[in-house]
Amino acid sequence: MLTAEEFAGMPVEEQVTTILGQGTELLERIYINYVVKLFRLKDFYVEIWYQQITNRIDRVQIVQIGDVLHLYESQINISDLFR
Repeated sequence: MLTAEEFAGMPVEEQVTTILGQGTELLERIYINYVVKLFRLKDFYVEIWYQQITNRIDRVQIVQIGDVLHLYESQINISDLFR
């Protein structure tokens, strides 16, 4: 099983391939000129920062759960849990 530490040690190209092949896309947000997509990969979260203007991925970043909750709180809907 891939750990966050092993993932962080991979080259960016391999990180992207791994995320797109094995990850689950959860949410996305817009930040300035970037589309930031949040993925779950095994037991950790990763963001891919895609810049539409240049059509390239500029950053792949592991995100802690506290940051996920803060950055994506407006998109998280738990109302189904209370039905």
